[in-house]
Amino acid sequence: MATEKASYESIVESRFPGLVARVRGLIEDSEREYEGDARRGESHLWEHTRHVASLACRLAVLEGMDPLIPSVAALFHDAGKFAGGRYHEGETAEEEESARIAERLLGDAAMKPADIRRVLSGLGALYNERAGANRVAAVIHDADFLSKFGALGVAAFFTKSALRGRSLRSSVLGYLSKELTYAACLPSNMRTGAGRRLAEKKAGDSLRFFRNLLAELKDAGIADLRIRRLEVPSPRGGRALGIRLAAAAACPACGGRWRMEWGTEKGIKCTSLQVDWECTRCGERLETSFCLPEIA
Repeated sequence: MATEKASYESIVESRFPGLVARVRGLIEDSEREYEGDARRGESHLWEHTRHVASLACRLAVLEGMDPLIPSVAALFHDAGKFAGGRYHEGETAEEEESARIAERLLGDAAMKPADIRRVLSGLGALYNERAGANRVAAVIHDADFLSKFGALGVAAFFTKSALRGRSLRSSVLGYLSKELTYAACLPSNMRTGAGRRLAEKKAGDSLRFFRNLLAELKDAGIADLRIRRLEVPSPRGGRALGIRLAAAAACPACGGRWRMEWGTEKGIKCTSLQVDWECTRCGERLETSFCLPEIA
């Protein structure tokens, strides 16, 4: 099949010349306005968008779909995040902004109304559990999660940590448990067969990297962390989630052993896992908390 080696950009540009550049310009301008930096050259949101669009194109072809609509929809999946220079918090607000932008730009590009509806339907179903099965949404969902793992996903994790002023040690202590857990659950979070196959590889690559990182952090005397496994009920039912917790081998204050207790709490956006650690010797307390992956 000719499209197997074609990029998302060549596929979209062959039908709608200039559309990719228009989406890029809109995303970059909105991010600059939000950040208040008119001279900023690089856009992290555009970098993420093109990665997701590339994965969506690849998955669509592997699923036997025409990759045009999934590729176009992927270009707009985060377009509303910083629309108007404001951060649109919450899936509904961002989805609505993204849909408005897509409808306007695709209309300007003279896309057929039926195809515009397919793009908008895919965007609308992306976070709507009641929308029913939507193949375009399934491809974008998988591509979005896959972009966060593997070599590029790990690189993005540390790039964000550096931008937020975190040291390597603080990034690992504060956020590695979530990264490990989401990597371990990645294949189960896929909605397409092609996504599950690719997720197996990306999950394995990510977990191997983080295990090696922890070994080197210990050897360097920066942090001595072990990966502990825990099973908790899935927020959506079904089989339990395999949680991975990166935790200190012993209390850093006195070297005592940890006592661990955990629980879950249903919030507005997610069900969070809360893990409380207490040293049995000196009473030192630590907490680990993050949103659980919502596996069906």
